Amino acid sequence: MRIRHLQTRIIIAFSVLLLIVQVVSLVFVNSFISKSANKDIEHNLLAGEKIFNSIRADNTKWLTQSAGILTSDFAFIKAVATGDRNTIVSVLQNHGGRINADIAMLVGTDNVLVADTLARSHAGQTFAFPQLIKAAEEHGQTSAVVMFEGKLYQLVVVPVMAPLPVAWLALGFVIDDQFSANLKSLTGLEVSFMVPRADTRQWQLIATTLPTENANTLPRDIHSSSETNTSNETDADAYVKVISLANEDYLTRISRLKLNTAAGNQEAVTVLQQSLDIVLAPLRRLQMILILLGVLALGATLAASFRIARNITRPLRDLGTLAQAIEQGRYQSNTVVARDAEVHQLASAINNMAQGIAVREERISELAYRDTLTGLANRTAFVQAIEDYLRTEKRFSILLMDIDRFKDVNDILGHHIGDLLLKEIVRRLLEQTQGQWSMLARLGGDEFGLLVESDTPQAAIQLSQQIRTALDQAILLEGHQVIASGSIGIVHSPLHGQQQNALLRHAELAMYASKRSNSGYVVYDTALEAHAKQNLSLMAELRHAVEHQELKLFYQPKVDLRSNTIAEVEALIRWQHPKRGIIPPDQFIPFAESTGFIATITEWVINEALRQRHQWEQMRLSLSISINISARDLLNPRLPQIFEQAMQRYQASADWITLEITESAIMTDPQSALEVLNHLHQSGFRMSIDDFGTGYSSLAYLKKLPVSELKIDKSFITDMENNHDDEVIVRSTIDLGHNMGLHVIAEGVENQATWDALRDMGCDSIQGYFVSRPLAADVLETWLQSSHWKFKAQHHD
Repeated sequence: MRIRHLQTRIIIAFSVLLLIVQVVSLVFVNSFISKSANKDIEHNLLAGEKIFNSIRADNTKWLTQSAGILTSDFAFIKAVATGDRNTIVSVLQNHGGRINADIAMLVGTDNVLVADTLARSHAGQTFAFPQLIKAAEEHGQTSAVVMFEGKLYQLVVVPVMAPLPVAWLALGFVIDDQFSANLKSLTGLEVSFMVPRADTRQWQLIATTLPTENANTLPRDIHSSSETNTSNETDADAYVKVISLANEDYLTRISRLKLNTAAGNQEAVTVLQQSLDIVLAPLRRLQMILILLGVLALGATLAASFRIARNITRPLRDLGTLAQAIEQGRYQSNTVVARDAEVHQLASAINNMAQGIAVREERISELAYRDTLTGLANRTAFVQAIEDYLRTEKRFSILLMDIDRFKDVNDILGHHIGDLLLKEIVRRLLEQTQGQWSMLARLGGDEFGLLVESDTPQAAIQLSQQIRTALDQAILLEGHQVIASGSIGIVHSPLHGQQQNALLRHAELAMYASKRSNSGYVVYDTALEAHAKQNLSLMAELRHAVEHQELKLFYQPKVDLRSNTIAEVEALIRWQHPKRGIIPPDQFIPFAESTGFIATITEWVINEALRQRHQWEQMRLSLSISINISARDLLNPRLPQIFEQAMQRYQASADWITLEITESAIMTDPQSALEVLNHLHQSGFRMSIDDFGTGYSSLAYLKKLPVSELKIDKSFITDMENNHDDEVIVRSTIDLGHNMGLHVIAEGVENQATWDALRDMGCDSIQGYFVSRPLAADVLETWLQSSHWKFKAQHHD
């Protein structure tokens, strides 16, 4: 039928046009927002998986640190070594309770459970995961997700060292509904964990946040290899699909999770879900509203239609822009404001989603760039700041600070006090040096880094002095008074380098130079690098020295004050370098100890001393020889065997040798030291405590040592006649030694007055330049013949 009225035709034309516009708009909005919502959900699922992995990594780190604290506890190690099961169970329960661990197990070296914290103990049974013990043996520690007793656990395994592994400690958190609920509170996603059934190819639901109805309908063949990966952001170990649960659609991300069971390695799955129905509900309401608006618009005027179209399309465009900004990672875009309630609801949902993603990403970034103990920037952030400064060509200084004797605080007072000390140091630095630096970071352990913007190193030097002042006062921590000091290395860019790695390496060289010199701080100098390179070559030179007989033993006599006779000498090593001449031991022994080469040098000294003593025996020169034993030597389980082989080689008697051990060497690892010393004592060797008075040992502990002699350190002897305090210490030490039934010898005697004073105090023997300097073996033989000191062969019981 032909319509003749223009008004009607115009109305019909505009009505049809408006209808078309409305239909097209509805289709466009539906398609655009649906795709955007799906993509956002996929991003949420991927972010949720990252958070889950981050939580697993944090749990592993926390368990590893907690296990490290427990396995370094002396009492626990002793209980393990002695097989004190009650103490072991008590320690496991107490320590596990402190860190909220759900399972704690101690496994013997025979792979048998010694103790656990389970309600039904499995002690005496074979440990269900021997592959974890093997992995921990190879790597020093290991972590895994395991299936045990029908529950899923995140487990770490570390060795209990004494000093070799005597047992294996396993700590773990359970992955259950509560764990899933905590993860859901962080991600806003539904979380489920599934493991394969042992008897079928189906999957068993272990933990979930889904309602019971939805959980019951979750497919049990969910992890099929034939599934199609619907996401561009997943990898071979994860895929995304839509799953219907109780007539509700969920966009689901399914990730493989390596699982250890008693039957071997298998796979579990992590299922992260977000309801499509809930997310798309605002879109469906918007569709109905748009249809209604379209019907009403048919009877409205062109202006009303235009106004309605404009009010609808503008917020939709804004939402599209916001969605694109979110896709590109820009979460701080302008908030979309819509007048229509339905569109406003959708806009609010998208705005809230953007803010939620931003908060979660900020938290992930914080975990990546912040030190959890002190709240300072970590090494990653510090290195990034250096790179930024270098890129912008700023002039700046780096201060690298290491806390002196921090390891002693941890070993003696415990890691808890060590953590408190680090926090107090940070508090003082923030309080007394704030504004002097651009960044303060904890780089790891007891190492800190500071960035200072300045044209010269002078500002960094002044800051170093302020830091020393800030740390000068004693720190009281839970009844323990601790003196904290730091060794600081300073570099300046561009003066000392223009690359991040070079600057940090130079700062570390300067820091170690400061620690060696005890100067507080050292500014980097190229000579430090030359010294470091010289140390690298020193190892090769030391090996060459041992192999080519460049090492020599000199012998310093000891005089018995009661009989004025010489019956013993101390063997002192010298390095006869072909280019640098005689090198004293203090220039190479510390390096040998730090690198472990001291074991080779000690073996050479033992053989050389016994060879010389064998030669003197043939000459009827019966001198006993004292040999110094270092801390590294006492930790060498082969030391008794080395002595036995050398004794057999030279047909030696045990009374030929006296072993001198320093206090500090004994206290480095008292238990191991006592075992080695008892072994040597049973072989007939005499023992002497060298440098007595300079260490931190307990007299109660020293009473347990199989020693027969105390040797007073020369630092108390040298100035004894002018220093009353030194005289009191020496007299008290002599009386103490005699009360303990020990022979007392004083070293460092250089004049007659000191000789007379020691004799009056009742000292048994003396050693020092007043008697003789250390002499080569042939020179000593001649000296004994011409010396006014008497020589008398003497054997000690």
